[in-house]
Amino acid sequence: MYILSLSPISQAASTCWSNIRLIATDMDGTLTKEGKFSTALLQVLEDLTASGIKVIIVTGRSAGWVSGVSSLMPVAGAIAENGGIFYPNGTEQPIALTSIPDLSLHRQQLAAAFAELQREFPQIQESADNRFRLTDWTFDVAALTLQELQTLSNLCQSMGWGFTYSTVQCHIKPQGQDKAVGLLQVLQAYWPDYSPEQVVTVGDSPNDESLFARHQFPVSVGVANVLKYANQLQYQPTYVTSAAEATGFCELASYILKSTVPRI
Repeated sequence: MYILSLSPISQAASTCWSNIRLIATDMDGTLTKEGKFSTALLQVLEDLTASGIKVIIVTGRSAGWVSGVSSLMPVAGAIAENGGIFYPNGTEQPIALTSIPDLSLHRQQLAAAFAELQREFPQIQESADNRFRLTDWTFDVAALTLQELQTLSNLCQSMGWGFTYSTVQCHIKPQGQDKAVGLLQVLQAYWPDYSPEQVVTVGDSPNDESLFARHQFPVSVGVANVLKYANQLQYQPTYVTSAAEATGFCELASYILKSTVPRI
């Protein structure tokens, strides 16, 4: 258990938001509200784009799923599979962030790892979106307890794999593949002139933890539902919104928009 150190977003200095040029945000539970995108969210994304603020989605969702999201939503791009794949806006060609020389063999090895986990936990079920994945393997988080999740993580480590989970799924993944690593690669390749203080990272669950590491991302925000997991996170967001899910993201966006748009 870790000590809570989150500050309300209202306590952030206005200069914090006036510096922001890019928002890197989780999707499920952060941009969604009860699993859906809202009209309010889409309008906020449009407003951010019009103000010159870039938005990058950083999600655990599958490569196949994210390729559609990145092309249909008003964002600069989207990172899929917790740092495995990047889809720049305007192209359907994915950019690999994790090197996998033999994709077919990689998928077979992931399937074998999942089979090993099922021997210990027969109740876990493969997620329906695995057919659309490239770098990782997922199964439904269902009613797994925190202790069971830790056991699953230990089993994955013993087999040479990484493990993380969100509000939606558990992920078996290459070791070292996470949202922060993938985001840093994308920032270096596409926006190398942006300083860490010009990027705000946003999330709500354990698979967003690397985005909260202050030595890499000094400005991070958790939407209010992150409080459910706060005591489980070694890295915690700098600030927390008063509202949950997409309403919390819109709350953050309002602070940024107010500081970037001249007041009349």
